[in-house]
Amino acid sequence: MMIANPRYSPLLLKLQIVIDSMTACIAITYIALRRYFSFLVDGPLLLNQTQKKLEKANIELQDLNSKLESTILQRTIELSKANQELEAIASERKQMIATLNRSNAFLKAQQEAGRDGILVVDEKMQVTFYNQNFQHIWHLPEALVQEGDNQKILTLVVAQLINQEEFMNKVKYLHQNPEVKTHDELLLKDGRIIDRYTAPIHALDGTYYGRIFFFRNVTERRTMEEELRQSKEFLRLLIDVMPQAIAWKDRNSVFLGCNQRFATIAGLTTPEEIIGKTDYDLAWKREEADFLRDWDARVINSNQAQLHIVTTQHHADGKLAWSDICKLPLRDKENQVIGMLAISEDITERKAASEALQASQELLKQKNLELEATLKKLQHAQTQLIQSEKMSALGQLVAGIAHEINNPVNFIYGNIPHVTQYIQDLMHLLECYEEEYPNPSPALIYQKDEIDYDYLLADLPKLLESMTIGADRIREIVLSLRTFSRLDEAAMKAVNIHEGINSTLLLLQNRLKIKTGVEIQIIKNYEDLPSVECYAGQLNQVFMNLLANALDALELETDNGNPKIEINTYLKEGKHIVITITDNGSGIPEFAQAHIFDPFFTTKPVGKGTGLGLSISYQIVVYKHEGILQFSSVPGRTEFYIEIPLKQNVDEKCKRQLPATS
Repeated sequence: MMIANPRYSPLLLKLQIVIDSMTACIAITYIALRRYFSFLVDGPLLLNQTQKKLEKANIELQDLNSKLESTILQRTIELSKANQELEAIASERKQMIATLNRSNAFLKAQQEAGRDGILVVDEKMQVTFYNQNFQHIWHLPEALVQEGDNQKILTLVVAQLINQEEFMNKVKYLHQNPEVKTHDELLLKDGRIIDRYTAPIHALDGTYYGRIFFFRNVTERRTMEEELRQSKEFLRLLIDVMPQAIAWKDRNSVFLGCNQRFATIAGLTTPEEIIGKTDYDLAWKREEADFLRDWDARVINSNQAQLHIVTTQHHADGKLAWSDICKLPLRDKENQVIGMLAISEDITERKAASEALQASQELLKQKNLELEATLKKLQHAQTQLIQSEKMSALGQLVAGIAHEINNPVNFIYGNIPHVTQYIQDLMHLLECYEEEYPNPSPALIYQKDEIDYDYLLADLPKLLESMTIGADRIREIVLSLRTFSRLDEAAMKAVNIHEGINSTLLLLQNRLKIKTGVEIQIIKNYEDLPSVECYAGQLNQVFMNLLANALDALELETDNGNPKIEINTYLKEGKHIVITITDNGSGIPEFAQAHIFDPFFTTKPVGKGTGLGLSISYQIVVYKHEGILQFSSVPGRTEFYIEIPLKQNVDEKCKRQLPATS
């Protein structure tokens, strides 16, 4: 019988071939013996017949041999084909095993490379797998991991939790409800917060195989979120104390937020109520809302700020007020407009004063030169009042920030020496332990390698030293902010004039590198000066204006390879102090030098300057301090000269009237 089915093994095929061969041999032998005995009995008479039969037998034997060879050949072909099929199946299985090993390797790498600690349990809530991150998160000893005792692992995990009973109840609940997915957080006794997510494991046919847990240490993220929340609250506080009404919108002019002042004007109780509203939902009239949204569209479409839009606006209390509105585009990192910021200032009183002033000017045209001089005095007083209000608000903001920063910085700075001493004591204790116990256990050696013990001991003092330097730097900045604001020194008093100059330079530190990348050199030549009796805050304002103008001039110089500002102070005749501020910029144009101290005169581009800085500085030095403010300028050198007396004659100043500036 032929074997054509490849399912038979090669051994059976070979056995059948052997049996067929033996059968053929027996048949041939039988035929031969039968012919032989017949020949002996019948004798020669049968020889011819025997020869014929022998020939016939030979023919049959040849046929039988041919059939046998054909059968053997066919069986050999079938055997070869079966071997090829078996080799193909073996190769396929080998490839499948390699693919499975590759998939397992990728799965293992993914499980170990992720940030999450992974735990897999079967349908009986018995642990079947966990990765190294799970071991590190739960601080599982290596010996316990190798032992693989599920109950001990669970006991060690539960011991680290604050709410142990709640955890065990949750484990029972998940065991009783295999289809449930949960996401919660676990609080540990060491202060860590662990994020836990679990989901059931199902096969394609829906068979439940157990549950997988993901654990992640989110302590740092929660801390950052809390710090961000506090920063947002502090920013909200800063925005709410601003005298302007502030709001911000998205590209569709839908409000995203505002400060308390804007909410009150709009008829809302809290700033949060404005989120999702438009101008049509607030206290303004329809035509006012149309006007505001038209300006919103201009800002968003042009990507350009629209400043000082003066218009009337109805408030929620029924008041019709004049508002000075500035609208600025909000951009993302790709400089694409994502929204708009609106800043509104109530200028009703200022507008009324301006209108009254215009009416007065019509009348003053008919009066003499004395009334014209009085009008100029009023103009100077008005500009000084505006600038004083702005500087007062800035001073309050700077002083508030300095005060808020000062307390936590002092706390940190005061505790750094104690922390340093404690750490030194602990390090000394560790050294003593190493001397007493020079042969630590493998677990301690592993832990030392894990935390990089030697590097930690070497780097920790450097870290504390860096923290001390940083705290010192913050204290210096806070001191400079308080020195510059001088809110507690509104009256005239004796101060160190160099402190005011240095605090102003510190506030302008970020502008000492111009666009070309060259840093502006500050040269200070200070003499040893006595304390100067002055209005410190106002004099700091003068330093700010003059130094800012010098920096503006140097920023315009693209070919100046050595930009510098030189500040000199010295005592003159024992009664006056002199401060000179010199820069090597291009100088003041000749046409502008005659008007440099005039109010609202500026050579800067529109929107870059108000023209009040030097005018206010002149009034502070000359009229407030009975001093001298002069300048000299040629291409490549501009110098401002300030001279004020060491002591002020207050009585004479009260009697003296403020003259007009020519």
